[in-house]
Amino acid sequence: MSADRLGGLLKNMGIWKKHVDVYEDIKKIDDYIRKSLKANQRVLNDAVNELLNAGGKRLRPAMVLLSGRFGKYNEEKLLPLAAAVEIMHMATLVHDDIIDQAEMRRGRPTARSRWGNETAVFTGDFLFTKSFELVTHSISQRNMHYLSNAIKAICEGEVDQFESRFGNEFSILRYLKRIGRKTAMLFALSCQVGAAESQCKSSTIRLLRKFGYDFGMAFQITDDLLDFCGNVAEVGKPLCSDFLEGVYTLPVIYTMLNSQFKDRMAQYIGKDNLTESDIEEVGRLVKESGGLEKSNKMALRYLERCHESLDKLPDIPAKGAMKELVEELIERRY
Repeated sequence: MSADRLGGLLKNMGIWKKHVDVYEDIKKIDDYIRKSLKANQRVLNDAVNELLNAGGKRLRPAMVLLSGRFGKYNEEKLLPLAAAVEIMHMATLVHDDIIDQAEMRRGRPTARSRWGNETAVFTGDFLFTKSFELVTHSISQRNMHYLSNAIKAICEGEVDQFESRFGNEFSILRYLKRIGRKTAMLFALSCQVGAAESQCKSSTIRLLRKFGYDFGMAFQITDDLLDFCGNVAEVGKPLCSDFLEGVYTLPVIYTMLNSQFKDRMAQYIGKDNLTESDIEEVGRLVKESGGLEKSNKMALRYLERCHESLDKLPDIPAKGAMKELVEELIERRY
């Protein structure tokens, strides 16, 4: 990895200020991914390289390696597994962008906007294939079963989100179940397989899996908050993108459950032709109704659970790095 590319990756992450040694693991993962994703077709290489150059925090594969340090750490075994998890995540993003007809991802044009839906589908399929190829060489049969279930859950979460677009049913429980499947599950799996493949005790595996799940929940809620009040450069796409696509996240749900604001917000629900002034009003309503504040508190509750799990784990450097992840996410909230 070149110094410029590594520098760009670290800038994108902005985390692990105390545990900078983690960046060396991230570098190894990134290099392994690039080596694994070489294709014979130029268009696939171009599309994959564009995805990789867009950066990303590499949180999921980092959690694989960090969790592995609580047991018999074997980098040769865990590195392909960590790369596989990130490649799988990349594949879901490519397919998400096709479904959402997204133009931008992480501040750069999506694969579908640059090469069309057909090439984007092939790219996502190529990534899934490569991910499973790596997994079959580096994971036990039991954990392969967990991995398959995680992919199934992610797909179910995405389908649920797609089918509920522009809908007028607002349930906090349904929202939490959805993000649990589409986001938190892969974080939980990353921690679980890293620990299990390192022969950690069953109690340690359970704690790490719970940490990953709670972190994933907080991570998604935070992303949904930032969609309304984040920095466009940080979010990597226009604000209120989810609302425009008919995806009504937690801040909107809280607003619609507030009797004083429900009627005013309802006039913007179910419409796909909103103006810029309409979106500004939606942003104002979710803030004034307390939707942002309540969502923020929900994210904080999940982060508190992360600390509770970490407090029960052995005091090793990897635990400190995980705590730093939680602290960084707390700072990232609106």
